[in-house]
Amino acid sequence: MTAPAKTLVITNIGELVTMLPLALSKRCTGTSESDLGRLGPHAWLAIQDGCIDAVGTDPLPVKYQGWSKLDAHGQLVLPGLVDSHTHALFAGSRAAEFWLRAAGTSYQDIAQAGGGIRATMTATRSASLETLERLLDLRLERMLRQGVTTVEVKSGYGLSVPEELRLLRLLSAAQQRTPQTLKITCLALHAPSPEHASRQSYVDACRQELLPMIAAEGLASSVDAFIDDGYFSTAEVDGYMRAAKDLGLGLRLHADEFTDAGAAAAAAAWGAHSADHLQCATPAAIARMAAAAVTATILPGTSLYTRIPFTDARPFTDRGVAVAIASDFNPGSCAITNLPLLATVACMQNRLRPAEAIAAVTYVPACSLDLGHRKGALAPGFDADLLVFELADAAAWLAAAGELQPTWVLAAGQVVSGPALP
Repeated sequence: MTAPAKTLVITNIGELVTMLPLALSKRCTGTSESDLGRLGPHAWLAIQDGCIDAVGTDPLPVKYQGWSKLDAHGQLVLPGLVDSHTHALFAGSRAAEFWLRAAGTSYQDIAQAGGGIRATMTATRSASLETLERLLDLRLERMLRQGVTTVEVKSGYGLSVPEELRLLRLLSAAQQRTPQTLKITCLALHAPSPEHASRQSYVDACRQELLPMIAAEGLASSVDAFIDDGYFSTAEVDGYMRAAKDLGLGLRLHADEFTDAGAAAAAAAWGAHSADHLQCATPAAIARMAAAAVTATILPGTSLYTRIPFTDARPFTDRGVAVAIASDFNPGSCAITNLPLLATVACMQNRLRPAEAIAAVTYVPACSLDLGHRKGALAPGFDADLLVFELADAAAWLAAAGELQPTWVLAAGQVVSGPALP
């Protein structure tokens, strides 16, 4: 890892995608090609103390003539990617479930037979902290090499108050080890707990015992719940969500993936930052999400991996709902960490337009994580999280479907993947 330079100018950029129009207007909807804020050829980007100082095209201002320089040789520069929905902390393997699904067994049938989330819970509870740390670090490093500089990671494979606390504390410690920006979400309500006689009993324990400890120790910025048939209902988690919000925690939801469980509408009522999956969200619920400025996070990798329907993004974008793309990386229903690939899939299968897809892995998810003031765009004052690709332009990046890793990944102006700067 190269020590961060106090000042650096990247010159001779073939195309620089800044997302400046969105960042300056603090807007996440109505994205058009002009909102990409493309500069080039011969664009430049100046970094000072880990932040973007300025961007432009030649000639380079006198102010920057004496700064350290990196010649991009006509390569593409993008903002660092933001993955706003992952389950990267777990132990064990559920590869056999892929085999079963490919043979025709449904996700729900696998869960009812003892697989699914409960199987990962058993493996995760049995794993040592050292094992979990190693597995998490390897997965975060893989995401980093693919260009993800900001990542949300959920707990959710503990399914008891003590085990969820163990996972959240592990995630909190991981923030000190990775150059990525981590946003931690408590997903204790991922599935019913085996220690509780009812789902409501477990929800009440999480509300009364877990939430105060999360707030006191600063272990998470958000909470989440899996609201769907066989998991939790909006009525069961209503008090939990309201209590979390009163403690200053953000709300995120697994919403209406398999059925219309009313989760998208509840996300609007609760003031959630994001509702995710959304295959079965109704037009009325989508309208409520728009009115409440709830981000719709679509997860094409899950559909690609399990053959459940792809979420149609157009009803959301046409209603003025901000749309983000995330990986949903997890051990059972999406073993894909490659967010660039999923941006391409979202254009082909979720009906996002190219500019929308690029915004959906940069500025939009940053806003959904309360980071829209410093992540997801290459705007003055923003963190210098950026990617350099040996590609001509953003069109080539989308067309490559994640096949090409960045030449360099910079986080806060520091090279965190790729060769040392010359």
